[in-house]
Amino acid sequence: MENAGQWSEKVLQLTMVNTMDQWVKESTRYRGEEEPSLLDLVSTKKPESPPIIQYLSPVGKSDHVTLEMQMQEEDEISYREDYKEERD
Repeated sequence: MENAGQWSEKVLQLTMVNTMDQWVKESTRYRGEEEPSLLDLVSTKKPESPPIIQYLSPVGKSDHVTLEMQMQEEDEISYREDYKEERD
């Protein structure tokens, strides 16, 4: 079984190899007197406008904030055509 450090390294490598962008920038976990931490991630691969992310109150007894994300919808047909052109 892998330890947390090995898992974290694999996630980082996957993100870098696939040129993904990570959009969550603020702490998402608050537990008692512990230092807040950024544990929840939102990553995308294709170029797009950054999502609008709102950090809301936790649901129930969770110590994680609720992330509400709004992304710009892309015209699916033009995206498919661009993809086809790249492959020809």
